[in-house]
Amino acid sequence: MIVRMFENLSHLSIKYKLFLSYLALILIPLIVFLWVNTYATDKENEKEIIYSAQQVLKQTNSFLEFKTKSAVTTLNMIVLNEVVLELIQKNPNQYVDNIGQWIVDSNKLGSQFLLAKNNPDVSYVRIYMKQGLALFAESNELKNQHRYVDEPWYRKLQAGRNTIGWFDKRYFQDGDEVGYLHVLRNIPSPLDLSQSLGIAGLAIQEKQIQPILDQSVFTPATTALLINSRSEIVSMASHSRGNLLDADAFVGLLAAFAKDNLSNGVLKTVDHAGEKLLIGAQEVEDSDWTLLLITPYSDILNLSDKSRKPMIVAFLIIALLALPLSFLAASSAVSRIKALIIQIRKAGRGDYQVTTIPSSQDEIGELIRNYQHMLSTIAASIDEQYRMGKDIKTLELRALQAQINPHFLYNTLDLINWMSVKHAAHEIGEAAIALSRFYKLSLSGGEDTVTIRNELEHVKAYVQIQNLRFEDGIRLAIDVPAPLLDDPILKITLQPIVENAIVHGILEKEAETGTIAIRGERTGDVIYLYVQDDGIGMTDDTMARLLGGPTPDVARSGYGLKNIDERLRIHYGDKFGLSFQSAPGEGTTVILRIPAADAKEPHPIDGVPGDESGRITSSSRINPS
Repeated sequence: MIVRMFENLSHLSIKYKLFLSYLALILIPLIVFLWVNTYATDKENEKEIIYSAQQVLKQTNSFLEFKTKSAVTTLNMIVLNEVVLELIQKNPNQYVDNIGQWIVDSNKLGSQFLLAKNNPDVSYVRIYMKQGLALFAESNELKNQHRYVDEPWYRKLQAGRNTIGWFDKRYFQDGDEVGYLHVLRNIPSPLDLSQSLGIAGLAIQEKQIQPILDQSVFTPATTALLINSRSEIVSMASHSRGNLLDADAFVGLLAAFAKDNLSNGVLKTVDHAGEKLLIGAQEVEDSDWTLLLITPYSDILNLSDKSRKPMIVAFLIIALLALPLSFLAASSAVSRIKALIIQIRKAGRGDYQVTTIPSSQDEIGELIRNYQHMLSTIAASIDEQYRMGKDIKTLELRALQAQINPHFLYNTLDLINWMSVKHAAHEIGEAAIALSRFYKLSLSGGEDTVTIRNELEHVKAYVQIQNLRFEDGIRLAIDVPAPLLDDPILKITLQPIVENAIVHGILEKEAETGTIAIRGERTGDVIYLYVQDDGIGMTDDTMARLLGGPTPDVARSGYGLKNIDERLRIHYGDKFGLSFQSAPGEGTTVILRIPAADAKEPHPIDGVPGDESGRITSSSRINPS
């Protein structure tokens, strides 16, 4: 039953198979809906978090400002108290003989602190004196200011522009002062406000500030902390202690952020250590504190995840129902289409062999059959075209050879040579001999291939003739290893290249003189012949046109570079032929690639050929031998 169902399905029209696959479109609106809902939920949660953070920031700041204002107001009352101002200016020497007076004045001064002591936020009051009671005898509330001039808090208070300074527990290390926040103020002289008579200070327990920060933590990972103008952490919420906020670098980042972004509780985002943070900063009045509220965006995402999970579950259920239908609809077509694609790729690489692909009576089956028929036709056509092209090139070469009557040509050149001897015109005889050798090597008994040795002799004869014409202006240097000289090569391949180098390279120079170097080497099963000249060189566009279509080279020489490249490729295969290296003013190198005589089969051209030993060289301007 199942087999018959699949068999019937394989013969269905692809129209109905695709129709079944449309069921997958059910998933598209679901995905879009899920994405839109997720985006909207994230944005809504982000708005709620920002709003909540703003409200918490304002409320927490209000509580803190109540504390700071209360402390500063109390401190100002002490500083401006007439009794305090009187007693801190007394000469301490008058208490030497009258200790009772010190006790009276001490109690009198202490009575002025009752208002401060009744403030639940104030733990104790302290006066640092330059004169007065403290210089005669100190107590917990009365201190000799001269003993504290080297303390860090004292130096920072005197160096600051503000008359009031806030200092945390790190500036007060005495046993009875640990765990307190201190607010200090210089006591100005009534006669000269720029002069200080002493310092008044209040102590507030940190545990009165920390609960306010703890209450501002509105998400699990939210951190609330206070930093001062010196980028020091004053206090932070309990659960935040020991985390990354203790790092100095991050505290500096927060301080810089707070300085640049104080804007009545407006929250901004900051990236730190790969994490996105939502940070709000607000100054606390009557202090140098800044309240910072930090909420990781992970908390916002966690809120979104809670609302997203039910929708994801529903989506997965629908997907599990829709995916089998789409698979059944597409599996048959996809498997055969993939096999067809593989065969198309092979054809693109030149492999036209037809492979068996399961077929059926639907549209894909018809497509496969028609394509394979077309592939077979193309393969046969290419084979026929290759054979005809090879035959045509052979016929062209033979037609050129047939235009020359060897016996008539040799007899004529011999007659010219004897006439030159008779008239003592040695150069004419030399030219006749060179021309005789040139055409004798060109004809080569009607053979299509000659040895590399014969091709080089052909080139030497040609250069000799050209030097007779251009007064030895062409220097020919040959450097080919002896083992390569007897390998076969298509005839009339090097001479047109040398001719092109002379006519379009060397003779284009102002001096009309130059050198042509022919070098050969073997790498693996490939022989490389390099024809290098020091002519004017070529541009990239010129090199591209040389093998791309008709050029002046082809029109002038009859067998141009394009013709040579085509003959080599037809005879040896597409992996062989010509390539160029050139630049204007730097000469040209033509690289000719042919298979070695003992090569089993053509190989790809890999890398740059290396040097070989056993090399023989020849260098001459005329070299008539």
